[in-house]
Order: sequence, then C-alpha cells, then structure tokens
Amino acid sequence: MGPRILFLDYDGVVNTPMWNGRGTKVSYGFPEDGKVNNFQAVQWVSQFCQKCKFEIVVTSSWREEKNYRECLLNGGLRKNIVIAGALPVDETKSRGELIRDFLHAHAEIKYYVIADDEKDLLPEQLPYLVKTDARYGFLEPEYMAAVALYVKQKSHS
Repeated sequence: MGPRILFLDYDGVVNTPMWNGRGTKVSYGFPEDGKVNNFQAVQWVSQFCQKCKFEIVVTSSWREEKNYRECLLNGGLRKNIVIAGALPVDETKSRGELIRDFLHAHAEIKYYVIADDEKDLLPEQLPYLVKTDARYGFLEPEYMAAVALYVKQKSHS
C-alpha cells in the first residue's frame, strides 16, 4: 500500500441522483447495477489519483458488496488507478473510527484525503475532508480542494 490514500465514499461522491431515460424519475445506481453512475465524478477522482499518485481505500457502504471494486471500474475509474482495498465492516464504529484504525494499522501512509458527502469523522480528520454536495459529487472544485489538501500536507512534512 502506498503512502498516499484517498478514502472514498460512493453515494454522494461518485454515485449521485440521475434522471432516468424518460426524464420522470431521479435515481441512484446501486451495487446490483454493477457500477457507480457519475462518470464525470469518477474521472475527477481518477485525475486526482493519477496526478497526485494516490491509491483508493473504499469507505462506502458498497464495500459490503463483493463487486464494490468492479462498480468503481465499471463506472469509469481509469485502469491504472489502484484500489488498495476497503475499510472493514464494523457496525459498532463510526466511519471516522474505522479510518483512524486503518491509519494506525498502516503507519506507512504519509498523506491522506477523505472524499465524502457526510461528516461522520473524528475532529482531527475534518481538515483532510473534501466534502461533496451529494447532488453533484466530486467535480472540479472538489478536485482542486483535494489537490490543495495534498499540497498543504506535503509542505508540512
């Protein structure tokens, strides 16, 4: 596992409300659809990971599905982006606690960014959060914020 990790949620980040083909209903993609549905958001995530050399650790509830990796790849994640794994499933802990535990178990991680539409994090993790608007996901402003967070971390090390 590399020293740079993007903790990635799916819903509200790379999976957002979309109109159906009839223009009558808003829907999300779901794991059984086999892909996240916001191709543009996936491309911005890919660009961030490619440019800044980050690997992905999935924090989404989709990680409970066997096809969580394929859902991201089928949604357009560039093939050269590493999906290093996912947080463990533990209903007794918050997402922030799981991220903390993951970071403690992987001391080699030097830099991290969290992409999420929620703030279910520990106070010390909030400075590393790129909070998305669940209606639009991870687009250019979030990409720019993620790059800025990485540059800031790098300058302090």
